[in-house]
Amino acid sequence: MITAPRMMRFATAVALLAGVLTALPWEALGAQATTADSAALVVFRKAQRLVNDGQGAEGRALVDSMLNAAEPLSKEEAEALFWRATLAESWEAAQKDYLRIMLEHERSQRAGDAMLRLAQGEAARGDRDAAMRYLERLMREAPDSPARAEAGLWQGRLLLERGSRTPGCAALRSARPLLKPGSVELENQFDYLMRACPDSATLAAAEAAATESAKSAKSAPARTPPSAPPTTPVPAPATTPNRASTGPAWSVQVGALATSVEAEALAARLRDRGYEARVDSKSAPYRVRFGRFPTRAAATAAMDDYKQRERADAFVVEAPRG
Repeated sequence: MITAPRMMRFATAVALLAGVLTALPWEALGAQATTADSAALVVFRKAQRLVNDGQGAEGRALVDSMLNAAEPLSKEEAEALFWRATLAESWEAAQKDYLRIMLEHERSQRAGDAMLRLAQGEAARGDRDAAMRYLERLMREAPDSPARAEAGLWQGRLLLERGSRTPGCAALRSARPLLKPGSVELENQFDYLMRACPDSATLAAAEAAATESAKSAKSAPARTPPSAPPTTPVPAPATTPNRASTGPAWSVQVGALATSVEAEALAARLRDRGYEARVDSKSAPYRVRFGRFPTRAAATAAMDDYKQRERADAFVVEAPRG
């Protein structure tokens, strides 16, 4: 249980770090957990902006201050651990904090998020079996987690890559309805993967046709096929340029960093979370962007989804194709 002095200490530290102490009545610092939660989010967002802008040490120091002020095994500690892992300099450092959340804060709302990130990290390292184990644990231990939909996407993707189409398609179909409205980027990824998943009516028709074909082949007498006449190659028709492929493309920019190392690290973290991220610049500032959308409206919807999910700033830019 969090003691009143400890809560006062945490809320005061949060308010000081967020720069909002003068806006909060002293009584609220110890009595209103929601106020402390809101102020904490301000601090974490500020830390993320600092890291994205190339000031990684300053941003991570903010998160460390929040972690030091949190009560052990509290939801505040779980949240600070999650943000420290998200902004970590290396996968090894992030992995330790995600594992702490999974093992020490199994009832936290962040437990499912941590298991998803662990699965994504193992998949990025090429250990598909370890990734599947984390995803299966998430389904079993945190079935109501907000990360459930994205976890189903990753589970379906890994199964399809393994050649297990039937269970992979089943995972995608069960997770797709769990998406929150407006999750454009995830919707696009589901739709892309599910193109390999024919609907049940198509499957039934294909199975019936295959069965009928097998019966006909057994009953038909064997015949020697006539030799086929020589054929003349037919030239392919001339293609016309696709207007969608030659027009402007739109992307979501999430950062402009001073060094290519930090930009590539940010892009890698975003790819681990399911974004098609890249570094678009060859010199400073190194711009980190994701997606190439045919319309500005589609890019704006993806930007709004990113802001809601990642609690970070972003904006839409016109980007070169390719």
